[in-house]
Amino acid sequence: MSLFPVAVYAIVALNVAVFAYEAVVPHLDALIAAFAMIPFDVTHGVVLAAPSPPSPYLTLVTSQFFHAGFTHVFFNMAFLIVFGPDVEFLCGPIRFVLLYLACGIVGNLAQISVAPGSHVPTIGASGAIAGILGAYIVTFPHNKLRQLLPVASIPVVADIPAFLVIGVWAIAQVFSGYGVLSPTATDSAGGVAYFAHIGGFLAGVFLIGVARVRPAAARRFRYYY
Repeated sequence: MSLFPVAVYAIVALNVAVFAYEAVVPHLDALIAAFAMIPFDVTHGVVLAAPSPPSPYLTLVTSQFFHAGFTHVFFNMAFLIVFGPDVEFLCGPIRFVLLYLACGIVGNLAQISVAPGSHVPTIGASGAIAGILGAYIVTFPHNKLRQLLPVASIPVVADIPAFLVIGVWAIAQVFSGYGVLSPTATDSAGGVAYFAHIGGFLAGVFLIGVARVRPAAARRFRYYY
C-alpha cells in the first residue's frame, strides 16, 4: 500500500483541471447547468441535453468536480491536502477515492432531502471534503492543528486538538443549516449547501469504519499548519 497520498493529489489535480477549463469555456453557465446537481432534476428523473450525463443521478458525482470560483476551489483543495493524506493512509488510494465520492454523494442527497423541488444547481467538493473531515475527527481526534488566533487583538499561535477545530466547524454547519430552514430566514446563506456539508460529514464519520484497512495508531503523530 502506497504511503504517498496519490489519490489526494490526483483528486486535487482533477479539480484544478476542471476549474481551469471553467475559466476559459465560452458558455460557463451552460457547462455548470449540464454537470451540476439540480435537486428537481434528480427527484423527477429529468435528463438534460448533452453534454449533461445520460442520467441525472450521475450528477451526484459530476457536480463534485465543479466550483463556483477561485476561493471555493482553493479552500476545498487546501482542506483536502491538509486532512486527506492521513485518511488515505488508513484506507489506501482506491478505498479513499470510494470514501471521498460516497461522502460527496451522501452530501448531495442530504441537500436534496431538504429541497427536493429546487432548481438551483449545486456544485463543489464541499460534501466530499466534509466527509474526509468526519473520517479524520474520529480517527485522529488528538492530532494538533496549529492555528493563528486573535487574543486581545494580538495574533497568537496555538496548537489545538483536531476534535475541537473540526467539531466547532461541524456544529456551525448544523446551526447554519437549520437557520436557513427557519421561516424567518432570508437569502443570507450566500448559496452555501450546508446540508451537503452535514450529510457528507456524517457519512465520513460512519463510513471510515468500513473503509480503513490500517489502524490510526500506525500513523505517526503530526502537527498541521
